[in-house]
Amino acid sequence: MEVDSPRSFKKLVDGSRLSEISGSSLAAVLRDDEECPDYVAAVILTDDRCAQSTTHRRPLPRQERYLYIYRLVAGCTPLQFTISVEPESGKARPGTYTFNLSFKANGIERPICEPTVRTLNVDPRQLDFAVFVFPGKNSIPTGCLWSLCVWLRVNGVDHRLFGNDELLVGKDPDFNSIGDASFARMKHADAKEQIYHAYVGRALVYFNIKWDRVSNNLYKYSLEYEAQGVGGVLIDEFRLKLDSDPKTVSFLIYSVPSNSVPTGAAHKLCVWLRSLVPLAAHDSSAMYNLPFNDSYIYQRVWKTDSFEIGSKLEFETLGPKMVMGFSSGRPQTILMPHPPRDPQPAASTSGIKTWESFGW
Repeated sequence: MEVDSPRSFKKLVDGSRLSEISGSSLAAVLRDDEECPDYVAAVILTDDRCAQSTTHRRPLPRQERYLYIYRLVAGCTPLQFTISVEPESGKARPGTYTFNLSFKANGIERPICEPTVRTLNVDPRQLDFAVFVFPGKNSIPTGCLWSLCVWLRVNGVDHRLFGNDELLVGKDPDFNSIGDASFARMKHADAKEQIYHAYVGRALVYFNIKWDRVSNNLYKYSLEYEAQGVGGVLIDEFRLKLDSDPKTVSFLIYSVPSNSVPTGAAHKLCVWLRSLVPLAAHDSSAMYNLPFNDSYIYQRVWKTDSFEIGSKLEFETLGPKMVMGFSSGRPQTILMPHPPRDPQPAASTSGIKTWESFGW
């Protein structure tokens, strides 16, 4: 089929009769048509321009962050503190900055203290800090409690940024000195979780610690408990940066009974991290790799003073004024017109810091 004009060619394309055009006629139309470009060529040209615009797209603005590292030895435990200074604008210019603090001991790093915001009119890359700890007054086990302070020093003026009066960390503390403590024992461990058993108020409780890898050496941990088919979340999420395999990190979980009525209904619950101290290459005892030569660094990561659970509690001891309710029979089943509400986050996770400023 012969095509005598560009307009005839356009009609054929619109009518899906392009297969009827001979090759020589099609080439002639493409050369002759300047005022009315064909549809196929226009689409190809548009796609090429889109590809070029995507290829030459501007890169995202660079966000800067400045890390200051301070080291000290508390007792016999080397500690490292990292202060992150992040500009709101992403650049080193006068404006608002967010300060975050992380703490590292024996290859385990975690964020501590709440972030704080300050306005800086000085170079954030030329800052000076005073980072120090001093022993706490009373702690069990002894030698683990430290008070931490971090101050920003600029042009002869000091500004307090962080403070923590309950930094508990130490090497081989004497946990046996804790009276009436009930310690959990590890019953299962694999690549994703550790399960501990403990008696709390005469009730057998299972503590399940799980972790997932977020990126590189960053891991997300959670802690749940279960007793006779009923459980809950104790720590919804806390993040750790590890220099070693997470299977090398274990936990020390123990409870201490609190004053309560009835007796055995309330407990203090503490969770500590436990990591093996590597033997130094120059240590002469390194040739004797015996279990009783091992040393561990412990650091407390969470506690609660109101873990309320017990077994066969004697509620009658509440006194003669107590009025006990009685069951009215089996429960009623109600069909709900709407799905249940989303569960509220566990209030007990408020003591765990998970910040994005460190890229965590």
